[in-house]
Amino acid sequence: MEKAKPAKFFEHSLPGGRTALISSLGDFSILSSEELGQVKAGKLSKELERRLERDGLLISGRNFESIAKRARQRYRHVFEGVSLHIINPTLRCNHTCGYCYANARPINSRKTWLDLDNGTAEKILDFIWQSPAKKIVMEFQGGEPLANFPVIEHIVNEAKKRKGKKVHFRIVSNLTMMDRTIAAFFQRNGIFDVCTSLDGPKEVHDRNRKILGNKPSYEKVVHWINSLKRDFGFRHVGMLPTITRHSLPFAKEIVDEYASHGMQDIIPVMLRKVGRAKDNWDRIGYSAEQYSRFWQETVEYCISLSSRGKMMAEQYSAITVQKILGKGPGHTCFSKPCGAALTQASYQPNGDIYACDESKAEPAFRIGSVDQNYATVFTSPEALNIVSLSSTLGFLCNECKWNPFCRFCPMLAYSSQGNPVPVLANDMDCAVKKHQIPFIFDRLFSKDREILLGWAGLDQKPEF
Repeated sequence: MEKAKPAKFFEHSLPGGRTALISSLGDFSILSSEELGQVKAGKLSKELERRLERDGLLISGRNFESIAKRARQRYRHVFEGVSLHIINPTLRCNHTCGYCYANARPINSRKTWLDLDNGTAEKILDFIWQSPAKKIVMEFQGGEPLANFPVIEHIVNEAKKRKGKKVHFRIVSNLTMMDRTIAAFFQRNGIFDVCTSLDGPKEVHDRNRKILGNKPSYEKVVHWINSLKRDFGFRHVGMLPTITRHSLPFAKEIVDEYASHGMQDIIPVMLRKVGRAKDNWDRIGYSAEQYSRFWQETVEYCISLSSRGKMMAEQYSAITVQKILGKGPGHTCFSKPCGAALTQASYQPNGDIYACDESKAEPAFRIGSVDQNYATVFTSPEALNIVSLSSTLGFLCNECKWNPFCRFCPMLAYSSQGNPVPVLANDMDCAVKKHQIPFIFDRLFSKDREILLGWAGLDQKPEF
């Protein structure tokens, strides 16, 4: 009989004297101290050998296909083509947020190149229709996209005339330029996927997010969150809080604010040292340790609420549970390689194409133009280098036990360190993930297991 060979694996100690063996592909097996002793001695019982083979820690001809199948599941996004197309109708915005990664220009700017025109919009549509993906998302970002609403109307109307793709429209807006005419257009065209920024209760939100002229924005945002649901048939309005230094003392209050609007999940977005945030870091930034403490307090409070029947999922935890269990996230930023230049692209008003939404602040991440064809852009050295970098192949990441469940953003590394290949010891994102992933992994083997699995939407409870 063919002898099974050990996969490359890492050890992680769990409470209660158990140990997780984690393979470099993300398969894992939970061992008692006696079973770990067998592994270290190289003398496995038949039962342990069969279990390690089943779990992918031993590789043979008997389980090779099942291991490959799990790997294909984890990396299935590599084969799908660009499906998320982020269109920026304008680079102007009526807000002056200190952390704006897009470096948005003032709403009253008269520079015409800041706005997308109908001709370039149609070129963007021509380009998008070259993607092999049959189901696509067209997401309007900015700036504030509603500052150039007529071009959104034009794109929606033109896209609906075209055949061959199923299109889902999404808009990311601060909502303070919303009006009843725009809301009625979205309702009429079935565009109910709207996401806004709500940084917490009024005192937190208004400190982080000011309208030009130092005006507060909380009341307008909340008005339109409520109006879209009450008056225009929106069942749900998505919200995200960006966490600044001023947010750190308010973890519970931010969660409670989301619950007050009927939300059942939250993902506290860590500041990215990109765009305007880079210039304002000394005023609004924090350390990896400070954010990690805030995030952990948020997760523990959400677990407490959920345990009392008040569902509130922390979404980074949910996504990480999905990754640990090999389900794979749909979110492009949490994949590896990430979705930049692979499953998503961002289109500027002048027709330039960037690898992803966040990268539009960095010219180094421009991968082409809508005046080129699809294959030329996404097989260019610029695009392929980004995909290669975000895979972490050849990085020290490959010697980290959390690598299969992690992700790497070359744009964040470039923006913060001036190099897409970072010094990991100085990388804030890496430091945060080294706190988050083991915290979630350990909680999967605690009394909180059922809550975390519920957050991850897993009806069939896996056995560990």
